Amino acid sequence: MPRPAPLPSLILTRPATQNAAWAAQFAALGIDCIALPLIHIQFLDDATSVQRRLSALAKLDQWAAIMHVSPNAVQGFWDAQAMQLWRQLLATGANLPRLWAPGPGTAQALQAQGFALEWLDQPAADAEQFDSEALWQQVQTQISPGAQVLILRGSRAVAGTAIPAAPRQVQDEGHGRDWLARQLQQRDAQLHFLPVYRRSPPTWDAGQRDLAMGAAAARRIWLLSSSEGVQHLPQLLPGQGEAFWRAQSAIVTHPRIAQAAQRIGFGQIHASAPTVQAIALCLQGLER
Repeated sequence: MPRPAPLPSLILTRPATQNAAWAAQFAALGIDCIALPLIHIQFLDDATSVQRRLSALAKLDQWAAIMHVSPNAVQGFWDAQAMQLWRQLLATGANLPRLWAPGPGTAQALQAQGFALEWLDQPAADAEQFDSEALWQQVQTQISPGAQVLILRGSRAVAGTAIPAAPRQVQDEGHGRDWLARQLQQRDAQLHFLPVYRRSPPTWDAGQRDLAMGAAAARRIWLLSSSEGVQHLPQLLPGQGEAFWRAQSAIVTHPRIAQAAQRIGFGQIHASAPTVQAIALCLQGLER
């Protein structure tokens, strides 16, 4: 009986701290991967950031909810000291916040950190998209006027300067986390934004550029999980013309990422939920 053909190989583009776990899960399914991060993550450990984080932890029993915008937000806030404080308060029966996650990756990061599933809120398993909009459908009844919500997120670094994660008045960008913040404001919640990491374009060395060009020539599939990361591709692979990008295929995990890939010029773009199982099924469909 002939063996089934191997599934197409993937280019993982998540931050370096997340790619290894994804590669291991794909390997268990027989899917070969290489890692080429499109975003660099730096956790904030300067004195000001540390003090702001400690101040937020000191109010742990006052937050109605803590929104984690990504697995990086989990890693950047919940260290051993923070987890010890959570366990101490839990033992005393103190009021503790709900832990919000916009998708399964962030929920898994919270569970890996040691949180019981009963404390987590995330989009329904059958949601069309895993994002802030789908999360709101699950958590909106938790918020009453005056509720304090802590939003853990990143800031964006450009040319050596950091762009603040969010102004005091949320900008009307019409989607995503800012959309969620507007819903909270409309419920008269008190929002507190805390940057716990900084996003910036990665720096690829010559070996990584060669790896990327070889993978592109071999028609590996780009797994794109961030619209911001997609925007870095032309700078990471400069000088590639329309024909190069038209020959590339991508799996994307959200319509906004698909739009970013379309702007770059990807020839084939396939949508998938952001889970290993869903992406593997998408790859199987590409082989038919």
